Amino acid sequence: MDKLFKNGTVTLLAIILAGLIVPMLLTSGFQLRLASIVWVYAILAMGFNLLYGFTGQISMGQQTFFAIGAYGFAMLQTKLGWSPFLAIPASIVLVALVAAVVGLPILRLRTHYLAMATLAFSMMVVGLANRWVDFTGGTSGIQVPAMMVGDNPLSRPQLYYALVIVAGIAFLIHNFIISGHLGRSMQAVRDDETAAASLGVNVTATKLRVFVLAAIFASVAGIGYALVNRQVNPSFGDFHVIVTLLTISVVGGLGTRFGPLIGATIVVLAPQVLAQLGQLETLIYGLCLIVFLIFVPHGIAGVIEKAVGRRFTKKPVQPDRIVENRVAEGASR
Repeated sequence: MDKLFKNGTVTLLAIILAGLIVPMLLTSGFQLRLASIVWVYAILAMGFNLLYGFTGQISMGQQTFFAIGAYGFAMLQTKLGWSPFLAIPASIVLVALVAAVVGLPILRLRTHYLAMATLAFSMMVVGLANRWVDFTGGTSGIQVPAMMVGDNPLSRPQLYYALVIVAGIAFLIHNFIISGHLGRSMQAVRDDETAAASLGVNVTATKLRVFVLAAIFASVAGIGYALVNRQVNPSFGDFHVIVTLLTISVVGGLGTRFGPLIGATIVVLAPQVLAQLGQLETLIYGLCLIVFLIFVPHGIAGVIEKAVGRRFTKKPVQPDRIVENRVAEGASR
């Protein structure tokens, strides 16, 4: 069981298996759309988890790269007539370049200064998307062409399965990063930048790499959401997206392996359940968040991983106990 939590390959297979089973339990297209959005937000949250959870860089601009990826994917098809299979990698590369250019000056800032700078960048992009009507379509946005597979458009179930596979690969990459040398450098930067630098960690390069990686995760999620929504508009970069990300982090567990998946599932589906409570929906939702912040600070994934670690970690034998055992064995002889 401990290997299940540490082995990315086994986890990837489990995620794909779950994705294959879920559509069989759904009864409507709306439910399938919600299930698709869960995977989209899980991918988005993985990037945010790398940046904030493991590197300690509080960025309030992840929704910006989410929007740029979606707009790039839509506009390369509608404005330039590109194939979607060319538009996808081109959009990801575009977002990576923008993140690198923006990250170089912005990542010199720390704590709330970094948060405010990235939020300001987000507001600039959203304002541009709203006002440059001839280019972005303004508030009406841009229609996303149906993705064709051969001569037939990609169906909703096929899109869902594609998102499951992409999310599984993203989760495998997420685990590979945090388990390797870069992951250790990230955690060192998060704990103490000065100490990390004294140990030979290139703090600036590490922060920039993770900033770009998180942007790439966001661009992939944005492309996925554009395909699910079939339209791209300025709401992709609105403040509510980063609020949703922070909520996923609180519920799922910031700085954990499974937090993005667990948090995305609960945060996307919970409002649908609470909607039956009518006017009490917002009150109960807020109270649940407060409970998580106070009593479950590491989220559901943090509790699970801690419990599994205790269950399958053997207690070390104390040296004095070893001596006592050997004396007892000698006396018995």
